[in-house]
Amino acid sequence: MNRIWILSTVLLIACQQQGRLGDSPEAGDTAAIAASWDSDTTATGRPAGSTVQPSTFQTMGKVVAACYADVKFETTLPVARVMVRNGDRVRRGQLLAEQDARKQENVVEQHQREIEQARLQMQEVIISQGYDPEQMDRVPQRVRHIAEVKSGLLIAQNRLEAARNELKTTRVTAPFDGIVANVTAHAGQLAQTGDVVCRIISPQQMEVEFRVMESDLGRFPIGTAISVVPIADEHAAYAAKVTEINPVVDDQGTIMVRARVAAPGSLFDGMHVSVNPKTSQP
Repeated sequence: MNRIWILSTVLLIACQQQGRLGDSPEAGDTAAIAASWDSDTTATGRPAGSTVQPSTFQTMGKVVAACYADVKFETTLPVARVMVRNGDRVRRGQLLAEQDARKQENVVEQHQREIEQARLQMQEVIISQGYDPEQMDRVPQRVRHIAEVKSGLLIAQNRLEAARNELKTTRVTAPFDGIVANVTAHAGQLAQTGDVVCRIISPQQMEVEFRVMESDLGRFPIGTAISVVPIADEHAAYAAKVTEINPVVDDQGTIMVRARVAAPGSLFDGMHVSVNPKTSQP
């Protein structure tokens, strides 16, 4: 009887120990998950091997022409012809428009006739001084000067030069190589002094203006390389470099920044673009 009781007690204790230390499926799965977490994650809890995406910065800007000229009429006259249209490429000195200059042309012709008459009178003065007007190299400078003054040749020459200059003002030419924009003149209109004919833009000198908050100004020191993407073509990107920071903060807490575009290509004055600072890749 005592043997049976002792044997039962031993069996009961063995079963309890097996229940505590047995490797149940649940316990095995928990250990496996813990081991997997330790090997596949970092100290921050992100999967091992994953990279933290850097925060991106983007703002909107506007393309501005760094070199342009508004070509204007210099006198009040009717417009005879306009030889250019928006988008035309022109060369320096090319004729853009001209006014009705018949009056100025007549004045030039009149002063040319006055010079011819003055030269005849000058010859008479030289003859009266005993010299041959056909041999002007033998006429003393003093005698020649007296003849020019008495004949009125000097005055006639000055008047002709002034008339020619006035005639030039009726012809508007391109100040430099560029593209024609904002043509406002048309044939038949009465143009007043200072009226704009058109604008000439140098396509090789484009800049981008954009505003940044005070807190973001540190992203754009002078010389910073940026990427400019036009809204009209999101697949095109242009390289630019910050060249100017206006040291004034407006009421909204923004600062104006300017950048020069290296190769403007198809950028137009006034285009809206997105601006992104370029970041160096590790």
